[in-house]
Amino acid sequence: MEEKQITEILSKVERYCRYQERCKYEVEKKLIELEVPEKTKKSILDELAEKKYFDNNRYSYEYAVGKLRNNKWGKIKIRYHLKCKYIEKGVIDNALKKIPSSEYTSVFNKMAKKEWVNKSNMDSSSRKRRFINTLKSRGWEFYLINSFLLETRKNML
Repeated sequence: MEEKQITEILSKVERYCRYQERCKYEVEKKLIELEVPEKTKKSILDELAEKKYFDNNRYSYEYAVGKLRNNKWGKIKIRYHLKCKYIEKGVIDNALKKIPSSEYTSVFNKMAKKEWVNKSNMDSSSRKRRFINTLKSRGWEFYLINSFLLETRKNML
């Protein structure tokens, strides 16, 4: 490849990385999309990593917090989606540990209350089953769901 082409591709990918936080997998995908040869791709990736245009640690934390706050996802679903982006287990674990537990439980409680109220017109067993399935599909841990149900049951008595 010519130096001019490499510079052009590099500027495109830099702009892509500046637009929002990216992980290595997304940058590699973009380079494949731009039909960059393998040798050139490696050198571009090294240069971008050196200039801190992407960082899997930073990306994982931002992704986890963003999905918690905006999509109301639990740690199970966040972990799954980060694994799909080929991010190492240790990096994922660190990102999930950095989420403030008070914020995590606060988001869970708000969402659980909302879902519980939304399903109030159902009979007891199907309400509970649908409630559990909804929260599990959003990636919330079963111990949180179960403790919410126990607390709700106590308050009803």
